[in-house]
Amino acid sequence: MSEDDGLPSDQAILEFIDGCETPPSVKEVARAFDLPQELRAPLRRRLKSLAERGSIARQAGRKIATPDALPDVTVVIIRKVDRDGSLLAVPSIEVDGTPPSIRLFPERRGGRAPRAGQQVLARLRRISGARYEGKIIRVLESVQRRLFGTVVPGRGGFILQQAARGARDTIMLEKNGDIPCRDGDLVEAELLPRRGYLGKTARVVENMGPASSPGAFSALALAEFEIPHDFDEAAIAETGGMKVPPAKGRVDLRDLPFVTIDGADARDFDDAVLAEPRDAGGWVIRVAIADVAHYVRPGTALDREAKRRGNSVYLPDRVVPMLPEALSNDLCSLRPQEPRASMVAEITLDDSGEMISHRFERALIRSAARLTYDQVQAWHEGRHDEAAIDIDDAILANLFGAWQALNAAREAREPLALNLKERRVLLDENGVPQAIVQRAQSESQRLIEDYMIAANVAAAQTLTKAGRPCVFRVHDQPDPEKMDALRDLADAVGTKLARGQVLRPRQFNALLAHVDATPDETMINEAVLRSQAKAVYSTENIGHFGLSLNQYAHFTSPIRRYSDLIVHRSLVDMLAGKTLPKDGLGGVAVVDLIDVCTHISETESRAASAERRTIDRFAAALFAGQEGKVVKGAVVGVTGAGAFVRLGDGAADGFLPARTLPDDYYALDGSGMRMSGSHSGLSVGIGDAVDVLVVEVTPVNGGILLSYVDGGKTGKAGKTGKAGRGRSRPGRNKAGGKKAGSRKAGSKRAGGKGRSRQTS
Repeated sequence: MSEDDGLPSDQAILEFIDGCETPPSVKEVARAFDLPQELRAPLRRRLKSLAERGSIARQAGRKIATPDALPDVTVVIIRKVDRDGSLLAVPSIEVDGTPPSIRLFPERRGGRAPRAGQQVLARLRRISGARYEGKIIRVLESVQRRLFGTVVPGRGGFILQQAARGARDTIMLEKNGDIPCRDGDLVEAELLPRRGYLGKTARVVENMGPASSPGAFSALALAEFEIPHDFDEAAIAETGGMKVPPAKGRVDLRDLPFVTIDGADARDFDDAVLAEPRDAGGWVIRVAIADVAHYVRPGTALDREAKRRGNSVYLPDRVVPMLPEALSNDLCSLRPQEPRASMVAEITLDDSGEMISHRFERALIRSAARLTYDQVQAWHEGRHDEAAIDIDDAILANLFGAWQALNAAREAREPLALNLKERRVLLDENGVPQAIVQRAQSESQRLIEDYMIAANVAAAQTLTKAGRPCVFRVHDQPDPEKMDALRDLADAVGTKLARGQVLRPRQFNALLAHVDATPDETMINEAVLRSQAKAVYSTENIGHFGLSLNQYAHFTSPIRRYSDLIVHRSLVDMLAGKTLPKDGLGGVAVVDLIDVCTHISETESRAASAERRTIDRFAAALFAGQEGKVVKGAVVGVTGAGAFVRLGDGAADGFLPARTLPDDYYALDGSGMRMSGSHSGLSVGIGDAVDVLVVEVTPVNGGILLSYVDGGKTGKAGKTGKAGRGRSRPGRNKAGGKKAGSRKAGSKRAGGKGRSRQTS
């Protein structure tokens, strides 16, 4: 209590208010400090004085809070639906300081759940700092106001062909003299309020140019997913005058023959590797990572920009870097024959690939060569051109020798062994797509992946042992609800997935091995992938299920991931000891990293969605010439409305509406993986081969609309699970009425979206 008026000190009052889950009233403040009635009036005067000085803010209902606190009832915008069904949101108004992290839990009373982009009125409860939880009171906006699409001619003017997948509404475009548009232009539009029974109308707010021009799909993805791609001038200015630091204060490793191994089209090289045999057996491997922390210091404009972006975004025809090119493509790129500041992980392995010890040091290195995966793979297979790799063969021999040990350790711990191919768009010199190819991972790519995983494990273990803050890369166990459907699928392909016990990756691997080199291989691999939880960043370590690792962090790509930069800074603090270096974490506590983890997990998901949607659009554009043709495909997903079909060689997916199936009443079975007719006995399910007619291709939304021609399975008609869903009506078979054949079903071998390097 203060001595003059018997009231608590200002600091005590502010600490109490800041610690409340919801803004307290004056009565609640008085009750907390056990103040008698006669001190209520002096307390009100004290609170008024604090408000006038800006120390607290008055809120509705005679409540008070710290200035940065959100009202307990607030309008927020849904940004994302998390995998557990909760909603991640932000305030509808701009706030100062750290952006609040708001997690909402929708009511379970039924009705349509809010979608990303909608505004809701929510009752919030403060958890700590800028973290809130809450419940939705009311959905304020049920229509997405911000739209993207292509301008096409319509009755009486132009209409918007929407870029959102599955959007079929007819939206008239209002004439806007300030922003003219023509047929085929890609635009952003704002949906206008409806007037009575009139149709939907939108106003063009930005014209991004012809949808057919190179770079249009990438520009659409950046706008659609709100990905920042122009650097703040202050961030660019900070890169001026930066240079490689001297060797003083660092370990000089410039004489060691590190090499970088990346894709042929890579422009930044953030990791270099080296391996040497030990006299006592085993190996010493070194993984050198660009010392980004030296250049990007906490609290700078560069740091704020990197955190805002969260990660680099890789689109087929464009890269949006997390850091300006002066860093990402120059000072922080381990270019050959140039000295570069690095953080080096030195890891000692025994003959079986198990870690004996590891340590980190800040160093100066000079890469001996910039190699590509194809070059190294050719060397490994004995078909390389001597002039193509101008380094001593012993360097690569040692790298592969140590990798054999790492690979043995990997096989011993049995991580999830998915076999999926990665889709890549091949562009000509003008940026025009020529084809979509699917590539399996080579030994040279696996070598680098295993070296990076070893360094990531070493970083997590080092920081944990030292008691330093760490951003872990965690991967939870699969959702039990998803396992029931996967078990039914395992039964369908003639094997079992254990019930009533905790699943381990090896049990999934047994299922994958059962279908290896069979027509069901790709379908089962994708089903296993869909059953997994999503890997995220967290300060709470729960391990990495997919990699079968107890401790794991991302350390190896600070050029393109903010998570790795945080780990580097924590290692810098650890190496510095009791001093507080300028390029360390700056005294940040673990609790302060919680919101950062949520943010960078969201930006990573955003980048992956933008990449996937852009590839889908390129795939649809390349498929446009197939309209009116019958093509072969394999069913990879089923809903009550129809089936998703992987077409041809697997580069593109299309949607087969249930209404195009032969006339019958179709419903999903209990597993949700097959729709069956109640009278004909025809069914279409995951893994079935089908012939389909390409009805319509819409590149702007990546949509390929199909109609049934032949395929699926035939058998005795019986009861289905969810009655009434997916009904096919008479007279709607667009394929000309051809009935289903009796051919045995089997999915075509086709590649899917694989896990790219270091996304685990």
